[in-house]
Amino acid sequence: MEGDIFGPQRPSEVLTALTVQKDRIIGECVVAPITTEVQKVQATEAWQVCQQFIKQIDAKDDQFCKPLYDHWKLMKSEFAKLRKPVEQVAASLQAALSERRRVEADAVRAEQARLNAAATKRFEKAQASGKGTVLPVPVASVVQDTGKRVETAEGTVVWIDNYVPRIVDETKIPREYLMPDMAKLKAACKAGIEVPGVERVNEPYARGSR
Repeated sequence: MEGDIFGPQRPSEVLTALTVQKDRIIGECVVAPITTEVQKVQATEAWQVCQQFIKQIDAKDDQFCKPLYDHWKLMKSEFAKLRKPVEQVAASLQAALSERRRVEADAVRAEQARLNAAATKRFEKAQASGKGTVLPVPVASVVQDTGKRVETAEGTVVWIDNYVPRIVDETKIPREYLMPDMAKLKAACKAGIEVPGVERVNEPYARGSR
C-alpha cells in the first residue's frame, strides 16, 4: 500500500537511511569555539553539510507527507458535504420538537390555571359557608405523547418532562408555599432589630486563631 502512494520507496526505508545519515553527520560535526583558520574552514564545511541534509529532509517530508495532507483535505471536504445536509435536517427537527414542547407546556399551564381558579372558587365558597378549609389544588395531568420517544441510528432519544416553578403572581401563592428570607432575618438579628414572629437567639460559635 505504501508503494501505491509514495512510489517505489517505502517511508520506513527512507527514515532508516536518513537516521543513519543524521547520526553520521552529528558524529562528524564538532561544535567548539573556533580559534584557528583551519577550524573556521572545517566548521564552514560542516555547516554546509548540515544545511544540505536539512534540505534533503524537507524534500522527503514534502514527498511523503504532502500526498497524505492533500488526501486528508479531500476526505474532510467530502465528509463535510455529507454532514451538512443532515445537520440542517436535525436542526429543523430539533426546532419542531422544541416548538411542540412549548405548545405542550403552554397547554399544561393553561389547564393548571383553570384548575387553580376552580379550586379558589371552591375554597371561597367553603369559607363563605363557614366551613373554610385549605383544599388541595389539583395538578394538571400531562398526556403522554409518543413523539417524545425518537428512534435514531445511535439509539433511542426520550424527552423527559422536567417541570420547574415559574412565579406569575406571587400575591396568589398560598402561605404554606412561602419561605422566610433567612438572609434578611439574620441581618436584622445582628442589627438588633425586633421582627414580629421571630425570636433573637444567641448561638455562639468558636473561631480559632494562630
